[in-house]
Amino acid sequence: MRNHKKTFMFGILFLAGSGVWMGKIIQSNTIETRYIVEAVEKGTLVTSVTGTGQIQGESEISVVPETSGKVIQVAVQNGQYVQEGEVLAVLDSTDATKSVRDARLSLASAKLSLQKLFASTDTLSLLQAENALAQAKRTLTDLQNGSDTQDIENAKDAVARAEHDLDQAKRNLDEVQTTSAQELISASEEGYNTVAESFTALSDVMNDLADVMGTTTDEYEYIGYYNLLAGSSYTEKMVTDYKIAQNTYNTAWNAYRISDQNSDTETKEYLIDATLTACKNISNTLNDIQTLLNTIQEQGYETSAIAGHIDDVIAVIPGDIVTVNGHISSLQSASDTIERTNLNAPYNIADAEDVVTEAEATLISAQSTLADLEDGADPDEVIAAQEDVTEKEQQLIDIQAGTSVLDVQSQQLIVQERQNTLNDALEAYEKNTVRAPISGTIANWTIYQGQIASSGTSFATIVADNFMASISLNEVDIARVQKENRVNLTFDAIDDLVVTGRIKEIDAIGIVSSNVVSYGVLIGLDTQDERVRSGMTVSTTITTNVKQDVLVVPSTAIKTQGSVLFVEVLDGASEIRSSQGIVSQTSPREVVVEVGLSNDTNSEIVSGLKEGDLIVTRTITQTNASESTTSSSSSLFGGTRTGGGFPGDIPR
Repeated sequence: MRNHKKTFMFGILFLAGSGVWMGKIIQSNTIETRYIVEAVEKGTLVTSVTGTGQIQGESEISVVPETSGKVIQVAVQNGQYVQEGEVLAVLDSTDATKSVRDARLSLASAKLSLQKLFASTDTLSLLQAENALAQAKRTLTDLQNGSDTQDIENAKDAVARAEHDLDQAKRNLDEVQTTSAQELISASEEGYNTVAESFTALSDVMNDLADVMGTTTDEYEYIGYYNLLAGSSYTEKMVTDYKIAQNTYNTAWNAYRISDQNSDTETKEYLIDATLTACKNISNTLNDIQTLLNTIQEQGYETSAIAGHIDDVIAVIPGDIVTVNGHISSLQSASDTIERTNLNAPYNIADAEDVVTEAEATLISAQSTLADLEDGADPDEVIAAQEDVTEKEQQLIDIQAGTSVLDVQSQQLIVQERQNTLNDALEAYEKNTVRAPISGTIANWTIYQGQIASSGTSFATIVADNFMASISLNEVDIARVQKENRVNLTFDAIDDLVVTGRIKEIDAIGIVSSNVVSYGVLIGLDTQDERVRSGMTVSTTITTNVKQDVLVVPSTAIKTQGSVLFVEVLDGASEIRSSQGIVSQTSPREVVVEVGLSNDTNSEIVSGLKEGDLIVTRTITQTNASESTTSSSSSLFGGTRTGGGFPGDIPR
């Protein structure tokens, strides 16, 4: 290697055991060796793994009611975007409401009993216990002595009063039921009239909105002009809200067209809510337009080609805002009245029913007392009265002694049990309102007002608006990646789009197909681009490792001899980045190195070199011989490193 211009006259030579062979040279040759060198530099070394796959929605959740019942309200429609927790539908909750009311009363009674146990024995409690005992003793004495005429007359009077009270309670119940039904009918009729008045004005407002957007020739003709005057950030929200307003207005209008003053209250309730929703969406659009107009006025529009049109819009929109807000107020009032009526009616009727039940019980008790007096006391009644006296005596003793710990603990358990019952009733009541489990877009809606929803049966799907990339990696690449690795994503269908992301999930178990194992990887996107669609093909580059400020050399410069890695360092030369290389009076020296991180092109040098060392990346041997000698030895990445005397430039 030290002589770079030599003349050879050899025959065939083979060096046994050295792994080196020499070819035959026919004539004298002049050989010149040139070296392509490169300075060792510090830099950043990045390793990565690539893969392909498809875009998919982050999640798709079925909407499944937790209880069964008649659908009394549908608040959304197919294609509508909803937020997590937003109401989708409401089921009939009459039974659940009664259960909640009963559970609250029962809990209040238990708490009151517990409160009495904690209260110290006062004069009133003691007096009441003494009076109860005295009454029990008098009852026992009366039974033992028999009933007199006055007792029977008093009992008859009690029966008459109980009968009168029962009749009055039944009349009150009929009145409450009639009044509740009439109030609901009246509220729905007033609401329907409010809807009719609203549509008289809303038609003109929708025409004004259409005029703001464009013309009959082009629905959005003026949007481009608005973009020039104020910017697209104003128009994008305005157009989106306008489309929502159109859809909800058409829904409400269609419901209004097929209804009339004689429609049932449920239909009118739905119509009022639908019209209120449309008015609110129209109001949102009007506010967007007013904000846009304010900006345009501040920027100036007098030289615009649509200056006259803008003047017309400025004159119309404030009045439309006042009009629509007025109808929102009227419709909201009608909706609130109906809601209050629906909520109060069951309670009022139930209270009246309770009064009837109590009156019936009082009458039965009075009739029983009268019958007992007329028949005279029997031995069982005397025994019961004696037992009652004994019980009242014990109660008086207990009050005088104070409340026991066991009594308090027992009552506390009763309070907790009834609290649990109330919690269960409230949970059951809440299940009648079906809410969105996640934010996203409604799809596959299959149930409507008046139908019966079944517990556990899906009637819609919500598709999340966030997308993820799903790719597969082989068993070699999967070992190099981990969660939260950074990823760059490109799309076959969108040439100019590059999105960053991170690995969110890695399959723990691979799938074997044709003896090849692959593992699924889910990648979360850092940003959501509106051009990205579910199912699109995506190419990914996953960054597996990054080392900064390390010595980096081309991987082809590293050679191997057995298990030893080395590079050739050319001392005393200057770096010349030329494909022709340089001629050196001294041969390169072999330097043993320790290699760290490597990728397809470069490798990290952990030890053996320093920054600025010139290493040989390629050796060029030039000869004019028609035959040449080549020598070979193992290279770092398999195969052999080659040099010798073939004609032309032969890289090592």
